[in-house]
Amino acid sequence: LYPWQRLVIANILDSMHAGNSDARQNKDTIISDPSDDDLYDEDGVLRGRQIVLLPTGAGKSLCFQIPALLGSGPTLVIYPLLALMGDQKRRMDEGGLDPAIFRGNQTAEEREAQYKRLEGTDGRPPAQLIIANPEVLAGEKVLSRIAARKPCHIAIDEAHCVSEWGDSFRPSYLELGKLITRLHPPAVTAFTATASPPVLKRISEVLYNGEAHLVRGEADRPNIVYSVEHCRAKDAALVREVLKRPRPLVVFCATRGGTERVASLLRNVFFDTDIKFYHAGLQKDEKIEVETWFHGHERAILCTTCAWGMGVDKKDVRTVIHRDAPPTAEAYIQEAGRGGRDGTVAQAILLWSPADLKRIQAKKDGLEKQRALVLARMAQSGECRRMVLLRALGDIRAGKDAPGGEQVLCAGCDICNGTALKKGQEAMDTQVVLDYIDKNGRAFSKNEAEGSLCEAGNRVAFLQYGIRYWKRSDFSSILSELIEEGKIRERIYWPFMGSIEIPQTRRLNHHLQFGLHRLHRLRFLQRHLGPGLLL
Repeated sequence: LYPWQRLVIANILDSMHAGNSDARQNKDTIISDPSDDDLYDEDGVLRGRQIVLLPTGAGKSLCFQIPALLGSGPTLVIYPLLALMGDQKRRMDEGGLDPAIFRGNQTAEEREAQYKRLEGTDGRPPAQLIIANPEVLAGEKVLSRIAARKPCHIAIDEAHCVSEWGDSFRPSYLELGKLITRLHPPAVTAFTATASPPVLKRISEVLYNGEAHLVRGEADRPNIVYSVEHCRAKDAALVREVLKRPRPLVVFCATRGGTERVASLLRNVFFDTDIKFYHAGLQKDEKIEVETWFHGHERAILCTTCAWGMGVDKKDVRTVIHRDAPPTAEAYIQEAGRGGRDGTVAQAILLWSPADLKRIQAKKDGLEKQRALVLARMAQSGECRRMVLLRALGDIRAGKDAPGGEQVLCAGCDICNGTALKKGQEAMDTQVVLDYIDKNGRAFSKNEAEGSLCEAGNRVAFLQYGIRYWKRSDFSSILSELIEEGKIRERIYWPFMGSIEIPQTRRLNHHLQFGLHRLHRLRFLQRHLGPGLLL
């Protein structure tokens, strides 16, 4: 075990022991206030009421599985997603832990079988681990059967959902404090890999009445290399990224329909059947089929929503691409953390467009907008991606004022290795369109330019990669955005009425940027391929 694992487990076991002491046999004893002063930290907060903040893939599951084998009562583990519950049950079964699981939409026969598993009336010892989600625990029958087993530990996995979802579309998370009071366990532990200080404060308020013992490990995942691909046509950018990145590969999309559409796009472009989609709208047997397929596949591409992301453990994921920007930096860190769980290097790529920034700026001022702006800063500030993300998690070493000068060093991002788009430079697809219009100024209307650009783009793509991935709609949206931003214009006067062109002032800036961009690329190639390259 790592030192922090030993610390967390010791706090849990000490609280369990205090819960079984003679001083606590009276039913009226307040379990959150045991007599053993050693269970309190220096601030008078009970160490049995922990928030454990550790990076993805760090082995948090062992922190509640080991005490479950040693406790007098079972451990109730609360998960946010059905996919995560199924994945954890599979892993526990493989380890011989034999848990009971309670979730929505179980048939009467399935639910009865789990009651027998819970109570040990199925010919096996009673379950020491109980898997559930907040909604199913709102049912009195399930809760009373669990309460009869007198759980000695409640573990809340992915506890940032208490803040991110409890205050919006899953109010059952806000009832977990009442659940803790009802079950009265000696130990309660909230686990998360991604929580900023405001989120930690909210978790503490809901679960522990504002008083919690925080165990914080290093938030950094040094084996993940972060990069941002600036673009306007995201589907085309996604195809290019998939072409050059190692598999297994995960593509995160914002919506269920988006996962299906993107999976279909990639299958059609690559003529590849090793591409599937996953979201919360699938039937149970469909989810199990996709999960089983992905876990056993070395070249798979999974297009998914956040329904797959949290805590699901496929150790050899080599690339995580976000086609759509998640709502917060914490959500991005959580989902990017699906890669490289075996400790090897993994790529995390965020596709970022001007529309993403506009969507964030359109939000009402408040905590939600401030947390979303962190992701925009990561994508656009030109600062080390890793440092921006670590500061979002409250890592005091991610800045110039780190205590004792002990600043985290970047283990890999496109800013620090010099491959990122420079501030002020246009994205590749934007640059292509502007170059085309500059060379063919006033020769095409917008409609004509869309078709001509699409034909030329696919001709180049076929020569480079042997595939065609550009759609006319890609260039239609790029041209519309550039017109709206004033970077190109449609002439409304004769001659050349209806044609598109770059305004004169912007044309000079475009030529300057294009020249600087070429110089930057030449210097980069020379640095990496040798000084003789420019001869």
